[in-house]
Amino acid sequence: MLFSITVCAQSEPETSTFEPPTDADLFSIENLIYLGAFRLPAADFGHSSVNYAEGPIAYNPERHSLFIVGHSHQQAIGEFAIPELSTSSHLSDLPMAAPALQAFSSLLDRSPHGNPQVLDRIGGLAFIQGNHADELFINAYEYYDAGADNSHTSLMVRNANDLQHSRVDGFFSFTASAGHSAGWLSPIPAEWQGALGGTYITGHSSGIPIIARASVGPSAFVFNPFELSASSKDSGDIATTPLLDFSLEHPLHSDLENTSGMNDLWTHLSRVSYGFIVPGSRSYLTLGYSGGHKTGVCYKCQVANRQDNSTCGGYCARDASDYSQYYWLWDLDDLLEVKKGKLAAYAVQPCAYGPWQSAFHEVSYNLGGASFDPDSKQLYLSLFEADTTQGEFDKPPIILVYRIP
Repeated sequence: MLFSITVCAQSEPETSTFEPPTDADLFSIENLIYLGAFRLPAADFGHSSVNYAEGPIAYNPERHSLFIVGHSHQQAIGEFAIPELSTSSHLSDLPMAAPALQAFSSLLDRSPHGNPQVLDRIGGLAFIQGNHADELFINAYEYYDAGADNSHTSLMVRNANDLQHSRVDGFFSFTASAGHSAGWLSPIPAEWQGALGGTYITGHSSGIPIIARASVGPSAFVFNPFELSASSKDSGDIATTPLLDFSLEHPLHSDLENTSGMNDLWTHLSRVSYGFIVPGSRSYLTLGYSGGHKTGVCYKCQVANRQDNSTCGGYCARDASDYSQYYWLWDLDDLLEVKKGKLAAYAVQPCAYGPWQSAFHEVSYNLGGASFDPDSKQLYLSLFEADTTQGEFDKPPIILVYRIP
């Protein structure tokens, strides 16, 4: 079921040095095709397990597998082969992936320069088919960066097929602010790379502690990871170009507590888990979750319909049922105006947005992460703590698979 606000407008193509597609339409989220889902084994493999995994994943087309960040405490990365999918609505009927292709390895402290800024959360992963080897690009951030002074953002695992022994280079630093950029990673379709000036998007959003260091709305920065793949650099800056970016001074919506009761766009409880440009369209689709749009947002307060009747630990919806998966869809014509300097990155508004419901949304509304494969046009989504079938204290995600027409 979908409830969306749509304000997208058709626009005339504009000639540029690298001309964007002139026949690309806007994507509609109703066109996502559900293919099925699968589960991951809750057992320990190496340094971690998938229990309480927060969600970042990366698809590996070489082995039809997923890299996934394990338990939130270890932030280690493992790899699992993707089994056959099932469209069953019963969790216990979903196929189980085989034991890990690669056991979980801890990578945040493996660079030759260590981890001086104590980055302790992985924000995004991307499998890079480099010139000499398959590599894994990692975005990372500090969970509680109270000083908002981190500058490091990224690592490059030089051999993605040997996580345990691979050389790890970094930390690198996006020229964009770390708190605004060190989240999801997604490939830019070939037809848009010239106009946008790069091959990948990196983005992040608020929904993490210390909102003043975050993009208060989803961001999008263009960069080229292949420049690192082709070099022997083990640290340094990564040039980025902003297409979409917000701040506490210029948020996507100013009424973050929804005191007006009229904010259906973005609150303190909104967070984007993944964003990607939909091939064959002129749309940047960002997916996540949100809350407080019906009942408002409060801070450390009593919440209606909360099972244990306890006070919430931070910002929360005034009613425990006032949360849902959410999407925000952006017109690339607007983002091109930002790139040309004709529009501020915080002045862009989504052309469509609203609640949406994935498979198994009733089990968990929390989209932990995603990965899009442009060749198969398949979108892999991790649903946080959704598998409750493997034991009382085991809570792996389940993986949902969608296809773009």
